[in-house]
Amino acid sequence: MADCKFTPCATLPKFKGKPGLPKISFYPAKSWEDTHGGKPGMWRIMHGSKWHTRPNESASFFTLEGVTKIVMDHLSQGLGLPVDSPGVTPGILPKTPVRYWPHDQTQPLDSFTKNIPFTDQHGEQRVWIFYKNNPVLLADLELRNDPRNPNQQD
Repeated sequence: MADCKFTPCATLPKFKGKPGLPKISFYPAKSWEDTHGGKPGMWRIMHGSKWHTRPNESASFFTLEGVTKIVMDHLSQGLGLPVDSPGVTPGILPKTPVRYWPHDQTQPLDSFTKNIPFTDQHGEQRVWIFYKNNPVLLADLELRNDPRNPNQQD
């Protein structure tokens, strides 16, 4: 069981009748600045009594967009609605304009895809994008308007 000496800045309660959906607590990442490198403008999230972490990370911090996605997934599950699929689908083409929210930054990175998406060794869809040394999850991307086509509609 995770133990935290800090007070959460916000908490979503457990859904009644849904024993698999515990409460979610949000903590400012700056509380862990010295121990885990938490930065202002990011949050650490606890589901019930366990920290929400990404694979291979001892402590994960999330931008506002990451927190929003986690909250919306929690609400969707609690209300019995389907969880939204990623904004970028596996059928995207190379040079598609995308926005990437790095997990360690508070500002997005506007980029383009380098290739078509592929399935990694864990069964997750990833794609290479410019300005990034590793492939990124499709779930971490969102489509953006093409800056080369100013007449494009959303």
